[in-house]
Amino acid sequence: MKNIPLFLALFLIPILGLGQNKAMVSGSGIVLSKDGYIATNNHVIENGLEYFVDIYTNGIKQSFKAKVIQADKENDLAVIKIEDPLFKPFKSIPYAFRMQGINVGEKVFAMGYPRPGIQGEEVKITDGLISSKTGFQNDNKSFQISAPIQPGNSGGPLFDYSGNLIGLTSSGIPSGENVGYAIKISYLNNLIDLVPNFPILTATTTTTNLSFTEKIKILSNYTVMIRVVIPDCDLKTPSELFNTINAGSTVKEISAMLGIEGENYRNDGSGISFYKWVLCENDKTFIDCWLKDGKMYLSMKSFNTPDLRYVLNDESFKLIKPDMTYESVSKLLLGTGDNYRTDYMSGIKFYKWIDSYNQDLYFDVWFLNNKVHLVRKGDFAKEKSLLGE
Repeated sequence: MKNIPLFLALFLIPILGLGQNKAMVSGSGIVLSKDGYIATNNHVIENGLEYFVDIYTNGIKQSFKAKVIQADKENDLAVIKIEDPLFKPFKSIPYAFRMQGINVGEKVFAMGYPRPGIQGEEVKITDGLISSKTGFQNDNKSFQISAPIQPGNSGGPLFDYSGNLIGLTSSGIPSGENVGYAIKISYLNNLIDLVPNFPILTATTTTTNLSFTEKIKILSNYTVMIRVVIPDCDLKTPSELFNTINAGSTVKEISAMLGIEGENYRNDGSGISFYKWVLCENDKTFIDCWLKDGKMYLSMKSFNTPDLRYVLNDESFKLIKPDMTYESVSKLLLGTGDNYRTDYMSGIKFYKWIDSYNQDLYFDVWFLNNKVHLVRKGDFAKEKSLLGE
């Protein structure tokens, strides 16, 4: 999706390789009509070969085949439709579009399926505020929101606290703490107008007077996971190429290692230069390197997804310093850590960062008074082996 800046993390998540040059990725979506029309982001369904919609009704999962009905690459929107003989229509749609009168500071909440391979296949809810009526670089079609969103949230709904649908979450900035973007619902409304014989949209939101928890119970039944089979590269070759990159290498040396010229897509005021090497024609398989003073100090790989994801290599490990805060470690590793335990006697907080591509690898970082106290590298596979599992 070349019209969105590369340093925005497009929240699509890889699930698995399927063999025969195919792989599967996932995103989120929201049901629009009783007969199974669903809205999501274009970058979720782009280049898809097959489409599946997972609906969780009161915790029970059902999967259905779907097809793309209408796509808007410019505004990163798409409408798909369930077309499966096993699908039974919804009884009603409990929310309406709200396209006007949305103000900065208004409370909102997002729903979706971030990182299902790590966080599980249960819908996740995050809340926050409308931070700005414009998105990245004053983009008028998006809101900036403080509700945290992660890879896999792409295409999920953004609701106001009355339960009106006001947008679709789409992207964020890896180093931005609680900086996300959601495409305004009016642009989806324009796309729906292009769909022949689209059913009349619900005019009234029926969850307005319910408690927040009751709203969530109902809206969870309409927030779906979308799985897409896409063309794949031979992932063995990119993985091997990635492992050849050495810390301290120059752009010329990295290009020689990979056999591809790097693209300098951004520089920032810190003196860091951002380069990427595209490895596959699908434009979603690339190696991203950050260079300071002309030398590589952090490298990331992105296979079958436009995400800039952190990879827990030795160089990033060495860059974690004792005086760093949780926020600065998150910025360094391009992702927020999982606070898996707090020891209230000592005041130590335990966080874990898991490698986006090899989920056996992780960093444990302990914080005392919000400063790094201890850092260790771990390997789940070796731990299981030592435990005899």
